[in-house]
Amino acid sequence: MGNIVPGVQIRRRLLPTVDERLTRPRRLVRELPDLDAGRLYRLIRSGDLAPCFDAAEDAGGDGLAEECPICFYFYPSLNRSKCCGKGICTECFLQLMPSKTSKAVHCPFCKTKFYAIEYRGAHKTNEKNIKQEGEQNVNETKLRVHSKYQIPGEIVLP
Repeated sequence: MGNIVPGVQIRRRLLPTVDERLTRPRRLVRELPDLDAGRLYRLIRSGDLAPCFDAAEDAGGDGLAEECPICFYFYPSLNRSKCCGKGICTECFLQLMPSKTSKAVHCPFCKTKFYAIEYRGAHKTNEKNIKQEGEQNVNETKLRVHSKYQIPGEIVLP
């Protein structure tokens, strides 16, 4: 019966169920001659890479979609850069990755060497609210600093 101790459960990572069509890129701008479709399929099915979701032009009514800063389409969830945490869709990531003949890729956001991503799943509503509050605080601080050093009579644009 194997080497399993009675009463001890083995923890297994629950694999997300991904529709078969979401395991293949459909919007690639350039041809990727060395794209390993089998490896891509395994990475998406194992939850290590975001599925190739259908792109949307806007965030939708629920506002839960995330915008890819490269292609400007909206997706249910994005991959995250390991260095700076910025989101990127799978198809943009595939186009950024080096071919067998090119050099290593730097992060398109923070320029860190050896760009890598991870997929954490969709942001929850409270995580998005915290992120928006943080961005709002940064913008307010920038305005305060700018207004403090503003030249009299200068027009300030938001």
